[in-house]
Amino acid sequence: MTRAALAGCLCLCLSLVLGLASGRTVPAIAVNPGRYGPYYHMHLVLTATMIDFAASDRLARSGGQFELRLHPEHFPIPAPHCRNSLILRMPWTAPNVPDAAKKIAAKQALLARILALEQVPNAVVLVVVELNPYVEVISRTPLRLQLTQCNVFFRHAFGGYIDDTQPLPQ
Repeated sequence: MTRAALAGCLCLCLSLVLGLASGRTVPAIAVNPGRYGPYYHMHLVLTATMIDFAASDRLARSGGQFELRLHPEHFPIPAPHCRNSLILRMPWTAPNVPDAAKKIAAKQALLARILALEQVPNAVVLVVVELNPYVEVISRTPLRLQLTQCNVFFRHAFGGYIDDTQPLPQ
């Protein structure tokens, strides 16, 4: 593990511990500049109780796409219009993007780790999600968001899953 990865992991773990100690259930939201406005990213600790495995994809489709069905009551951002499930989607990777095969394989490996939660209910898988475009700002200070639709996405750029909340290189 690189020093930067270790430092990021320590910061994330510290923020999770401090968040739990303070009683806060909403993870820190990273607000990053985007072409059309701010993008809202967050770490999401996936657990078996969050996922409806029976309704979720068991295999990645073309381009590494897959969908997980989450129980909205376990998602940290309010989704008032989502009664049955919240869809967490992994976007498609075009075959002509640089390192497409490697990026698709990484998505398939992530799906396998997530599906393994069904057999090990106390385990967790840390992922990064992008709340755009189906998010509205309820309050800027403190930042409070709400989903307008029942869809969120794994963070994705340049054809691949992005496993951090930092701004993308320009």
